[in-house]
Amino acid sequence: MLLKAYLQDELWEFRRITYGKEKMKIETFEEDLLNLEGFAEKLENFIKVEHRYVPESLVVSLNGGFGSGKSTFFKMWTDRLAKNYADNKLSVVEVNAWNDDYCGDPLISLVTSLIESLNKGDKDTKILLEAAKDVGWFLTGIGSQVVSTLTGIDPVSAGELAEKKKVERKGRQDFEGNYFDIYKAKKNALKTLKNSIKTFISGDNPNILILVDELDRCRPDYAISYLETIKHVFDIKGIAFIIAVDRKQLECSAKAAFGDIDFPEYYRKFVQREIALPKPVENGYKRLISSYVDYYLEREKERYCYMALDPSRITNIERLIVSMNMTPRQVQEVFRIMGHVLATEEEKRGKIYWCLAVGTILMSALRVGNTDIYEKLARRELGISEAVTFFKKIDKDNVDFWFALCLTGGGLNPEQIKGKQVVDIYREVGFIQNDSDAEEPNLNSLHNGWGHRDVLEKIPQIHLMIEQISSWD
Repeated sequence: MLLKAYLQDELWEFRRITYGKEKMKIETFEEDLLNLEGFAEKLENFIKVEHRYVPESLVVSLNGGFGSGKSTFFKMWTDRLAKNYADNKLSVVEVNAWNDDYCGDPLISLVTSLIESLNKGDKDTKILLEAAKDVGWFLTGIGSQVVSTLTGIDPVSAGELAEKKKVERKGRQDFEGNYFDIYKAKKNALKTLKNSIKTFISGDNPNILILVDELDRCRPDYAISYLETIKHVFDIKGIAFIIAVDRKQLECSAKAAFGDIDFPEYYRKFVQREIALPKPVENGYKRLISSYVDYYLEREKERYCYMALDPSRITNIERLIVSMNMTPRQVQEVFRIMGHVLATEEEKRGKIYWCLAVGTILMSALRVGNTDIYEKLARRELGISEAVTFFKKIDKDNVDFWFALCLTGGGLNPEQIKGKQVVDIYREVGFIQNDSDAEEPNLNSLHNGWGHRDVLEKIPQIHLMIEQISSWD
């Protein structure tokens, strides 16, 4: 009954809060929790040297899985570049490929973003704008693509012109000649565009740094077209591209477009160098967790935590997150879940039974980091040997603690523990040697930590609470 009341009480508290809208914004290296500024500096020095060894633009793939922090790194790095290159010697172009996916043509997206960046630097972009208009006619009038209003192209007029050309072709016998005239004109327009871009390049170091984000989230055909555009239109010495991607996802896009290709060799056509975004180290996780505790679990006069935020609870969180090798976005999601589940009124702050608190930490982490174990605990299908094997992976020094927590919390398979003494279970999983004359392990502190001995299946009830929050049930 106690746990049921707790769940109902906190579900009501959750409904009082707008779900899923909290987000900690980190936009400068002063706010960085993972110490990535050193990596940014190395990357800058790498670009300055490496661009000398390629004949055209330098294209670097910044690889990291979804949620690894690529977009946040770009924001922080852009801020650093703006401060370090306040003399306007470097134009930093930010492009979110996914936001422009619906526009249909990567060239318009890239040129538009380039013009916007140059305009911010008070550079005269008239020549580039005129060249973009010429190319835009072909992309719009012939390809029926959507063009940004920044280029000044009227899609309707372009379409009418294309239709006029079509009518003229029907009455003429030299169709092929007319077609190739258009093809030649398009090539000339692209050449003019490239030459106009070159007018903004000067000196020995790259003048234009283009940061392309979210390419791996685009439609496969658009993602491939983006790479082709960079390769064939922006192959200009003095431009450096940094493409932030989940390489595995981009490989799936390429195979969706071309079938079973040799992706590493194919990707090498477009990208000269590949660099991995550094994964968080243990100290980075600790800083992230410490910050999220204050941001998601406790906010003065806004949110109070039902769980006592003592060092032992923080250690429980750290062990699970570090061992599961979570991405920064996954860590944020774990805290978002715990923040809602453990939110309470000020007078109830820190008064939850400690096993309920640790059980909530465990299930929140598993929901994000290992849904298979999460669901098995909820259905009471996790076998005792499987539980030991899993906890050895995530916290080898405290396997017996996590096992005992799940045992007393009603998360393990009842068929495997029915009628057995705890000492027999411990022998079966290897905690106690078979030939030893061991006493019954004392689990009273855990039973008491859950509340009442006669209320079983507490872990499945925590699962229910988390799912109610996720579904607004």
